[in-house]
Amino acid sequence: MASEPKGERRTAREQSSPPAHEDGLEDRLTLGARLSGLRHEHRFSIRQLAERAGISASLISDVERGKVEPSISTLKRLSDALGTTLTYFFSEPHAQNGRVVRASERTPLTTIASLPGNLRRVLGTGGIVYELASPADTEVIEAIYGRYEVGASMGDEPVTHEGEEWGMVLRGRLKVWVGDEIHFLDPGDSIWFPSTIPHRMENVADEPTEYIWIDTPKTF
Repeated sequence: MASEPKGERRTAREQSSPPAHEDGLEDRLTLGARLSGLRHEHRFSIRQLAERAGISASLISDVERGKVEPSISTLKRLSDALGTTLTYFFSEPHAQNGRVVRASERTPLTTIASLPGNLRRVLGTGGIVYELASPADTEVIEAIYGRYEVGASMGDEPVTHEGEEWGMVLRGRLKVWVGDEIHFLDPGDSIWFPSTIPHRMENVADEPTEYIWIDTPKTF
């Protein structure tokens, strides 16, 4: 069996933690959980993090499980290895602060009665998926993930509404009509135009086309 990476030894403070009924254990468990979560986000194994921080793998394991209380010097090594600061481990978690929308958590957009008729028609078009990619409580902008199946389009009639739009193609190829102009967008290409100009889109690739579209003000 390979030996653990060399690193600083445990200090007196990093010996086994007190029994669970003593004050402060909940804080240590929270610290360990935050360390474990950030390590997993970086996709580091315990041994990989140990090598980066110069700390034994067993110490990191014990910290994550709340079995020991790490010293400040140990936390500093860990924070440096994980690209964060000491305050990260002691601040309130912000997992639910609404800044991040995971791909698996996007809200599907279906027919909404308050939308103008032309937009309700687009939402009901087959082969098109729209999902909200920005937090629902944003005040000014709105990001939409769109997926057009092969041959799918917004239809022959363009739509208009107040505001401005910016979009970028992620995959496939999108044909965009803006007034009398026609634009073909490949992955990485983007486009901007006032929403008051009649516009429509169509997937002209032989595969599904995916894009991110930003509207301001919010449409949905």
